[in-house]
Amino acid sequence: MDVLTYSREVQLLIGEIQKNRGKDPSALISACDRLLSYGNSMKDDALVGYAYFSKGETYYLLNDASNFYSQMSASIAPMENAKEWSYVAMANNMLGIVSLNRGNAPFALDYFIKAISICQDYILPDIEWIIHLNLGSLYLNIEEFNKAISHIEIAYAYINNNKDMDGFLENLTAVLLGLGRAYLKLDSQEKYLEIEKKLKTECIPYLQDLDKIVIYCYFARVHNAIGEEEARDYWVDMVNTHTSGNMPIMDVFDDFYDYLDMLLSTGKYDDFFKSYMVLDDLTKYTLIKNLERKLLTLKIRYYRRVGQIEEYKIASVLFFELSEFMERENRLMVSDMIVMRNSYMELTQINKKVEEENTFLQKRSETDPLTGMYNRLKLNEYSEESFERAKKNNTAIAVEILDIDFFKQFNDNYGHQAGDDCIRFIADTLISMSEEDNLFVSRYGGDEFVVIYEGLTSREVMEKASELRRRIYNANVEHKFSLTDDRVTISQGICWGTPKGKDSFFAYLQGADKMLYEVKQQSRNNIKICDAESI
Repeated sequence: MDVLTYSREVQLLIGEIQKNRGKDPSALISACDRLLSYGNSMKDDALVGYAYFSKGETYYLLNDASNFYSQMSASIAPMENAKEWSYVAMANNMLGIVSLNRGNAPFALDYFIKAISICQDYILPDIEWIIHLNLGSLYLNIEEFNKAISHIEIAYAYINNNKDMDGFLENLTAVLLGLGRAYLKLDSQEKYLEIEKKLKTECIPYLQDLDKIVIYCYFARVHNAIGEEEARDYWVDMVNTHTSGNMPIMDVFDDFYDYLDMLLSTGKYDDFFKSYMVLDDLTKYTLIKNLERKLLTLKIRYYRRVGQIEEYKIASVLFFELSEFMERENRLMVSDMIVMRNSYMELTQINKKVEEENTFLQKRSETDPLTGMYNRLKLNEYSEESFERAKKNNTAIAVEILDIDFFKQFNDNYGHQAGDDCIRFIADTLISMSEEDNLFVSRYGGDEFVVIYEGLTSREVMEKASELRRRIYNANVEHKFSLTDDRVTISQGICWGTPKGKDSFFAYLQGADKMLYEVKQQSRNNIKICDAESI
């Protein structure tokens, strides 16, 4: 949305909304209502959608799930009409978060997949990584811990490559805590201790007190897991000292729930109730019955442990009533979801069998819409399998990451349609080579692609990578705005080796990315390869 195209009055309203975001909810909502009235009178979908979105975002921060849901849902159709795809993606992402908190993982997955599809269609990597982090949370909730890790690592890779982003430390903290939760569930001691170290050195010294509370919860769980009770109790005291009623409950609930579960399991009942009461008050304010019900299960377990039979019975009746309410709430969610789906042309198969819908969504989640090749979701899955094969068979593997030289200049000067055509040209060349040589290829994001070579020597890998470069060069696709040539060229970074032990695709990808960076620093339109043992 180009604010400068609007009148001074509209610019001031938008400025008021931006100024009060996260600071003065009443002033922000008032400004949104005025903007909404103006937008409706002018039939301006961008203004209407922005007003609804900003109100929804504010209700989210206020833990007001009911108002959030109605406002954020209302923002999507006008934003689609105005082709404000970044807002459409963010709205679907936040609706996915709330659907997950409401206890409906399938709906949440649907929202997240739509959001990722939009990000890949319109090249929005700065939003896509957030959705992968939330998909990680979804898989944590359904105890698919390895899938959770694969999604969270995509987010981790993005923020490590964009350390100048706004909120970098808070984002890094969220990613590390997500990985830490998964590693604790998998009892991967080396990994969750490594996460603890990173949080202590890279996050804690630079965060505000409110942002540290969930880290303290994590530290307490780590030291409980390794049997260090004194250290655990220190971090429990830190949680007691800093827990606040101002926490954004939908962002911290899962971390606190796991922490409370640990306190209950270890018999630390006084500390359990201190944190429980704060979380209970925040949860009731959201009106999300699933969170209330989930939290209530801990209290029921407590009453059963200490033999408070009457309290146990009362809590059990309340649990039943909450479950009945959730059934009604989920029926309303189904109705909302049907309305939402009807606004998407690509989801016209909604009335087909559930099996067909699931197949469609799975394919959407693995395929890049622009090029038709595999995307990062499939890359994550395939890379894990290929590295396991290489370790089992003691065979070599190589990971290549490549990009188009001076693609921004190409896109800016020839236009986005020509830019899309250029990306499709690279993708088609890669797909053709993959079919000939049995390689795995995928789009990584923007103008970046990844190739996985299995069972080849480093020399053979270089030969195939060089052949790819020659094919693209010899196609003679004009690029007058390149600083090194008059045609489209690529730069390539490769990491080759025979994986051992804990070697991972992520480490090889980082090695390849380092080689690509060095190529870019020295001269573009080149290849550089490293041995995995050197990284």
